[in-house]
Amino acid sequence: MAFPEAREDVEQAVLAFLSREDYRPVPQRELLHRMHVPSDARPRVRRALKELLQDGRIARLSGNRYALAVVGRVLRGRLEQARPGFGFVVPEEGGRDVFVPARHFEDAVHGDVVAVRITGEDDRGRLEGAVVEVLDRRGRTVLGRFRETGGGAGAVDPFERGAPAAIPVAAADRGGARDGEAVVLEVRAGWGGSGSTGAVVEVLGPLDKPGVDTRVVARRHGLPLAFPEEVLRAAGRLPEAVPPEVAAGRERFDDPAPVTIDGETARDFDDAIAVAARPGGGFRLWVHIADVAHFVLPGDPLDREARARGTSVYFPDRVLPMFPEALSNDLCSLRPGEDRLVQTVVLDLDARAEVTSVRFADGVIRSAARLTYTQVAAVLEAGEERRRVAGVPPVIVPMLRVADRLREALERRRRARGSVDFDLPEPRILLDVEGVMTGITVEPRNTAHRLIEECMLAANEAVAGWLAEREAPCLYRIHEKPDPLKLEALDAFVHPIGLALRVDPQRITPKDVQALLDQAEGKPEYAVVAQVALRSMRQARYSEENVGHFGLAAPVYCHFTSPIRRYPDLVVHRFLRAARHGKLRALTGLAAELPALGESCSQLERTAETAERELLEWKKIAFMRGREGEIFEGIVTGVAPFGLFLQLTETLVEGLLRVEHLGGDRFTYDAARQELRAERGSTRYGLGQPLQVLVQRVDSVLRRVDLALEGEPVKTPAPRPRPRGRGEKEGKKRARRPGRRERAARGREGR
Repeated sequence: MAFPEAREDVEQAVLAFLSREDYRPVPQRELLHRMHVPSDARPRVRRALKELLQDGRIARLSGNRYALAVVGRVLRGRLEQARPGFGFVVPEEGGRDVFVPARHFEDAVHGDVVAVRITGEDDRGRLEGAVVEVLDRRGRTVLGRFRETGGGAGAVDPFERGAPAAIPVAAADRGGARDGEAVVLEVRAGWGGSGSTGAVVEVLGPLDKPGVDTRVVARRHGLPLAFPEEVLRAAGRLPEAVPPEVAAGRERFDDPAPVTIDGETARDFDDAIAVAARPGGGFRLWVHIADVAHFVLPGDPLDREARARGTSVYFPDRVLPMFPEALSNDLCSLRPGEDRLVQTVVLDLDARAEVTSVRFADGVIRSAARLTYTQVAAVLEAGEERRRVAGVPPVIVPMLRVADRLREALERRRRARGSVDFDLPEPRILLDVEGVMTGITVEPRNTAHRLIEECMLAANEAVAGWLAEREAPCLYRIHEKPDPLKLEALDAFVHPIGLALRVDPQRITPKDVQALLDQAEGKPEYAVVAQVALRSMRQARYSEENVGHFGLAAPVYCHFTSPIRRYPDLVVHRFLRAARHGKLRALTGLAAELPALGESCSQLERTAETAERELLEWKKIAFMRGREGEIFEGIVTGVAPFGLFLQLTETLVEGLLRVEHLGGDRFTYDAARQELRAERGSTRYGLGQPLQVLVQRVDSVLRRVDLALEGEPVKTPAPRPRPRGRGEKEGKKRARRPGRRERAARGREGR
């Protein structure tokens, strides 16, 4: 790719590079190297650096290192107090955290959203700052476990990792809380220091009681557990069934008979499919999506509540739906044997799964069967002599087999264009009738999962492409190219285990990422590589501007297939219908809101995903309580100077094996090879290595599992020799026990 020539373009390229989240100040020579500046363009970049310095837009630090000129700049972010003496502000716009000494907190406390002014940079390269204003005092309340300390008084141990210490509670302020209960605490002074105090304002219940962990996580993330009365009344005014006169005015899709395919525990069925073979080896695919937009009008109470929620949240023991059950589980759920309104996508595809024509319709269907992934997989994987599967009508089986042939063709097409497929195991929490966790299973994707995924991807892509061709408004699902610096880090991470990206990070394509995953396929470290590769990608988000979807290698994409549980899908339904009927002018106001809507829906989606992961972690930690002393198989997923991070194979629980529990040897940490090596002998520990470990301690408050080594380590072959580059010596140091600084850092990073 040619380097820009115009002075303004060169300056913008430099500023953009220095603004990257992973950028750390480096000297000029290293900066030119990292920017991949060709030799003939280097004089232009040097002139740009000089002019940017003169303009005060960049700064030159000690060691001739370049950085954005941030002194005096004010950022908005969340204050995270690592311990009583200092904290960090995590900027909302991304980038480096800002170190703030406690004397510059003003009256802010841990968790507050603040404005922080950059005052400089220390000799370790950290930004330093001072709080100038508290913008949101959300840090005045925290969630934690109450424990009695004597004389009626107590203390609350915050659940949040990185919170430095317990907060004392006077006897008069305990609010009826009992030892071991989860509570909401109002912080009245300080945070973890000698003058800190708090008062219990709400008791959520005993931590070991089913459902309390869900309440804690929902409360932490501001997720509503119930609908307002106004919204329930609006849902109650909906018809109990599809009005016959409405159904009569729509196109019926009964042949071939559509079916829904979902998980065993699913209750909202918002998509159904049917497939038929066409002459010449092609296919016709019908994707029927519940027509929520027919019943939920823009601006009505149901719409306002759905927009505020953004998405349904799926916890192991319950769902926090975007719509009340009268709509999500009844009127708009494609239940078998009942008429339901749909928006239908009809795709004609050739034998290579290339789309030859697309049609949309306002339809009505009557699902022929409610099938599960397990049932459909059993049908597709059975031989010709074993086609019958309990619960699957025999008349449906031929259609399913045609659908599976289409799935194979769609997968080949998507793979050929370079779509990335992260095939990671998903834990499933097993609960008894009272909601008590009884176990964890790992469920791989089966053929039926992939079948539905391919059909939904094809429909989403078709809708987005049709709207884009007509320049109609759309809330696109976009996924930008990865940051080259993160890809360089990924390449360095996988090199010690014999893998490589094998491409310039500036020219990365989805095929290159998939090629890396293919190299790791079948190896013990596959899951580790896939997880790190996934974290190297940018987060997909919603936007009114189409920039394509990198992960899917799709030039245009949107979400259309789940309007019951995702608000962006409902918005796309409205634009699609308006565009088809020439009524886009009526949605001018909605089109103007798309930028803000895309931002809010993206944020709500991230909040929901964070809450889902957090509650899953709570459940897994609860399952490990009482299993101290048991032995498990684990895989090393991370290496640090203070120890090894492992994922237990049976439960996918993550734990820390500290260096002091690796035996009597002293170990050296090799950052370049991601290894701990014994200073004497040949013992070493690295990524993907299997180990037998003993569960030593389970901390249900900080959700942490401490491990100890059981038996001899599994030996691994020596890695290939690697030429030592600049800075590699600095990556080697003696492993040591973690001090307070490491513990605080791990807390802030969510380890």
